[in-house]
Amino acid sequence: MLVALNAAEAIVNLLELTKPDLADLAGEFLRCPACKSQVRLKNGRVKMPHFAHVSLAACHYVSENESLQHLTLKKRLYHWFKQTEQVKIEHFLSDLQQTPDLLVNEKIAIEIQCSRLSIQRLRERTATYRAHGYTVLWLMGKDLWLGQHLTQLKQDLLYLTQNAGFYYWELDLSREKLRLNYLCHEDLRGCLHYLQREFSFDRGNLLEVLRTPFAASSARLTNQLSFDMPAFIKRQLNYQNPKWLRIQEKYYQNGQNLMTVDQFPLKLYPIGLNLLTHQFEGVIKP
Repeated sequence: MLVALNAAEAIVNLLELTKPDLADLAGEFLRCPACKSQVRLKNGRVKMPHFAHVSLAACHYVSENESLQHLTLKKRLYHWFKQTEQVKIEHFLSDLQQTPDLLVNEKIAIEIQCSRLSIQRLRERTATYRAHGYTVLWLMGKDLWLGQHLTQLKQDLLYLTQNAGFYYWELDLSREKLRLNYLCHEDLRGCLHYLQREFSFDRGNLLEVLRTPFAASSARLTNQLSFDMPAFIKRQLNYQNPKWLRIQEKYYQNGQNLMTVDQFPLKLYPIGLNLLTHQFEGVIKP
């Protein structure tokens, strides 16, 4: 935690304090803004200064034991946003019973996700923000970078616009970059392909950077399928691959047999759309 309540019910933000200010906090009674239980300042040599609950009882609203990566990223993005926007860090939203990492201009919740979480929890948090009129953006730390294959969690962390297609935000603390992966596509083997743009920390307007997927772009993905597709698909059917059996069933329903199709599309299809049954060049209707 980077914020706490002092005895006067005022927010103490560690990112706005100097070293002498930190020393003055040593004797103060401080509380968690969400659960109101006592917290104490921890100012060690390894981790950056932060607050921790005194009681071992878990606070349901604020994460404990945040990694140095998470704390540092919150700090960096807080100062980057502050150059041009109104921003609050770890501001408890009582109506939602949630605490976003950053709240920008009172309506944009920024969540920095550096570790895995359950899909149910992700969906619940996202749905709650949206139900109360907040825009939520999930930005992923190193352990959740996109890579070459898509998990269900990463699929739920994708966004979609007409100009950028499916896109995914990454934070690279070691290189001090915010990275946009866009035009994300799976090929027919399930391998992931996408283009990237990088933005250096603290340069430019961060809110405008996060609007990049809505800007017009002429970028296109090149064809990634340079192998014998018919032979590959036939092997998958022979191996009784459940995914390809489901696709074969779609063909049967349309009076066709996937095993006898001579021409296979080498076009890449967006994630979240059935690769062979959605807009399949007129062979299969959606």
